[in-house]
Amino acid sequence: MIRSLIRLVPADARGRLTTYVVLSLISVILRAASALLLVPLLVALFSPHPADAWPWVGALTAVTAGGWVIDMTLARIGFGIGFTLADTTQHAMANRLTETPLRWFTADNTATARQAIAASAPDLVGFVANLLSPFLGALLLPAAITVGLFLVSWPVGVAAAIALPFMLGALAASQRLVRTADAADAAAHSALTERLVEFARTQQALRASRRVTAARSQTGEAIGAVRGATQRLLLFQIPGQLLFSVASQIALILLAGTITTLTLRGDLGAPAAVALTIVMVRFLEPFTVLADLSGAMESSRGLLDRLNIVTSAPLDTAATGRPVPGGESHAPRIEFRSVGFGYGDTEVLRDVSFTLEPATTTAVVGPSGSGKSTILSLIAGLHTPLRGQILVDGTDITELDVEARRALVSVVFQHPYLFDGTIADNIRVGHPDAGDDTMHRAMALARVDDIVERLPDGALSKVGEAGTALSGGERQRVSIARALVKPAGVLLIDEATSALDTENEASITQAISDDPHQRTRVIIAHRLDAIRNADQVLFVDGGVIVEQGAIDELTTLGGRFAEFWRQQQTSAGWQIAADAPGRV
Repeated sequence: MIRSLIRLVPADARGRLTTYVVLSLISVILRAASALLLVPLLVALFSPHPADAWPWVGALTAVTAGGWVIDMTLARIGFGIGFTLADTTQHAMANRLTETPLRWFTADNTATARQAIAASAPDLVGFVANLLSPFLGALLLPAAITVGLFLVSWPVGVAAAIALPFMLGALAASQRLVRTADAADAAAHSALTERLVEFARTQQALRASRRVTAARSQTGEAIGAVRGATQRLLLFQIPGQLLFSVASQIALILLAGTITTLTLRGDLGAPAAVALTIVMVRFLEPFTVLADLSGAMESSRGLLDRLNIVTSAPLDTAATGRPVPGGESHAPRIEFRSVGFGYGDTEVLRDVSFTLEPATTTAVVGPSGSGKSTILSLIAGLHTPLRGQILVDGTDITELDVEARRALVSVVFQHPYLFDGTIADNIRVGHPDAGDDTMHRAMALARVDDIVERLPDGALSKVGEAGTALSGGERQRVSIARALVKPAGVLLIDEATSALDTENEASITQAISDDPHQRTRVIIAHRLDAIRNADQVLFVDGGVIVEQGAIDELTTLGGRFAEFWRQQQTSAGWQIAADAPGRV
């Protein structure tokens, strides 16, 4: 756990951490000394010359006062380190996650990141300031007292040296019994958190399917799993507590028996025996503190582990920092060479090769799950190929500067996400430095101006969290404007008009074509109007390109795309006819 803490401490705070550790050691030594000074003090007090006790009283006072000063300094430094850790780790996690490959964001890793970010600040401050000092003190104080006992009464020191590893071993064994159950309990609570978030977000669907009660959903199963894991955790604590209790009693008997034997043999006087009994209590007391702190320390250990998982998450393939040839705003030539990619053990693309000529429009069509969106993700740099190459104007995309690569591409997702702000704010996300003229042109192209004209606050109208104040079609229009306002040389469109009616789809498709910015466009669509003006078509099925060419070529070929085109034309002519008179 200490190693996990050290890895999180920034370099400029390592000096303070070293000072903290050194002062903690001094504090332990002073507390051990204050306990051991009772032996000569009581011996002198009950000697024929009680006044000889005054120097020992002075020494005890000085040691105690020094301990107070050290402890106050430790508290101040601890809070400073805690706040520094809280600030730096949150920034480190935020920066790390923006550079982590999307494949890292599994359900488990996403839950770990959410818990680490949500709990890191208060828990880190509390851990360093309120837990670490008592824990280090309780861990080191018995050892310091043991060393001092050899100077006061070596037989008692030997007894303490035997009891020390015995007690620490019993404490470690009891914690080991609990750790497995605690990990299962933490996993169950993590799953419950995910299910509760999902339960809150899917109320509309749950109510429509009459599964609104938690007991009738996956949330109920997660609650049951948490209850079982908590019960197992409590049950596993019982043998650990018994083991530690038995070890404490054995250590007490060993120390008390040693002191009693020495007293009966005349090797210890009554005052020294009483003082050593007090020291014995001070020797055993920290183990109780360690047992009491063990639960909180285990939770802190879990927090530190989660923080280290996030801050050490893998980074995207290291780029050489090469700029994009021709700049980010020009329409590049993009080439796939035998590209292969998959998620986990599932292969999605196999030996995919094609070329996108500059300033052309390419339509990617095919059945669901064929790999269309994955092609767009690879072009956007959201993933890197497992095999093969993606070249941008002849340069491998993995060799390009990360920021330049991101500036090169603008994306319209099938399910756009809008941030809780105004319509204008959400559009400017694509290009924060865009001028008013650029903004208005993008809004007009995406037909967002139709939306803002009917809203009382116009472009300053709030869209709500995730854009809930707008309809699905309106959210897609805003996302299209956000993509068009960005001066990127590549425009990727993933079912951008799926939530629009036929008339609006046609107008948006025409608007994208009318975009004055020269771009290399790639469009995924299932409707004719969206791809009718494409320069070439890639028909993808099963992770491979089965047909490739211009629309006229493929329709003449009479293959998979021709069948798709025929079905689309047929469905486009469907009409709902009124029933004949007299029919029901």
